[in-house]
Amino acid sequence: MLGLRSLAAGAFRTRRVLSKVQTPLSIQKFGHGHHGPPQPFDNMPFKVTNRYFASIFFAIFFGIGLWTPYFIVWYSMAKKTL
Repeated sequence: MLGLRSLAAGAFRTRRVLSKVQTPLSIQKFGHGHHGPPQPFDNMPFKVTNRYFASIFFAIFFGIGLWTPYFIVWYSMAKKTL
């Protein structure tokens, strides 16, 4: 009886692990959420259908990285003069 119970538990554990593995069929079945052939910019984490929004987004994203060192230097110099 003990052997049968451990065998059943092992089979259940194996089935649970295998159910989380993505097979080519499951990838093909669910796909990428878009209908039709792949389009440019489908692999981007945000939509670029609105070019004005995309321009503002890129300006803010890259602007923060370029602006931060200058702000840190300005803040430290302003703090020392007070």
